[in-house]
Amino acid sequence: MAALQERKLQEGQQLLKEAEKFMKTSWLKWKPDWDSAADKFMKAGTCFKAAKCYDKASNAFKKAADAHYSSHALFHAAKALEQAASVQKEMKNISEAVSLVERAVDMYRQSGSPDTGALALVRGAKMCDSSDPAKAAELYILASEMNVAEDKIREGIEPLSKAANLFVKLKRFQEALNVFKQQMKLYEQVENFQMMYKVVLSMVVVHLHESDYVAADNCYKNSFEIPGFGGSDEAVAAEKILDCFDGGDGEGMKACTSQALFTYLDNEIAKLSRSLRVPGDTGNKGKTERKSTPNPNASLKTEAQIPNPVSTTPAYQTEQGGSQEELEDDLEEGGLC
Repeated sequence: MAALQERKLQEGQQLLKEAEKFMKTSWLKWKPDWDSAADKFMKAGTCFKAAKCYDKASNAFKKAADAHYSSHALFHAAKALEQAASVQKEMKNISEAVSLVERAVDMYRQSGSPDTGALALVRGAKMCDSSDPAKAAELYILASEMNVAEDKIREGIEPLSKAANLFVKLKRFQEALNVFKQQMKLYEQVENFQMMYKVVLSMVVVHLHESDYVAADNCYKNSFEIPGFGGSDEAVAAEKILDCFDGGDGEGMKACTSQALFTYLDNEIAKLSRSLRVPGDTGNKGKTERKSTPNPNASLKTEAQIPNPVSTTPAYQTEQGGSQEELEDDLEEGGLC
């Protein structure tokens, strides 16, 4: 393996030298041969990548992108930048990788290939969905918008689903709800009503998690405009969790959200549904109110809390039948000794 890597490294260095020659000018050669240089740079980058010399590979791919750009081959320049991004990902430089993907997407747009740009955005989002989920969600939304702009409605739906999932994971629920609304519009355009039911149920779950019963109820009621929603399993489940929430039925809520129907929702929504609690529910029992348990020791006093006997005048008065003035006279005369 080491011998193969060494051979690929030397091959890559030789290709770099050849690429540099194509970029030089002379009296007889007024312009650089950008196409030939780009080809050599790409091959060099591939060799360096095989040799696991990722820095060299990334630089070679970037030079290939510059050469393609100089020859107005924007599509190929974008491809070279994506190769550089994949190398940066191997180096764990996720931020740099995503930046290169965004540059590539811009070139795809300029070259008239926005659909390829949308695919690149999805790949970029996958690179950073763990390290920077907010950025990944942004890229997924952009990918959806690019597909929709090209009338590729179905291709625009899946990235929105991933974006919503990430927003829920980040607990940015309002943004998740906004994405769900966009999904609803796209599903309506392709008349995929079954998936609309699932989105409705997801939105009801999010609203109830935020303790916004009114918004959840309105979402549920307005969804009866969707063909077939009233007879769907999702409608039944949404009505059940709304009733449980409104009635303070914690056990009923737990039983309902344990159904397979909820596990078929996106991962983060499924987790959120299992965490739903009715008002006042501690999470251990299905009670709507917390009942305070009286402390039997609350009225007891320790010795340190018992007042000084000298100052406990009322008790002495009760036993002796005397007054405060008589007590003070007795004390002066030593009558209590």
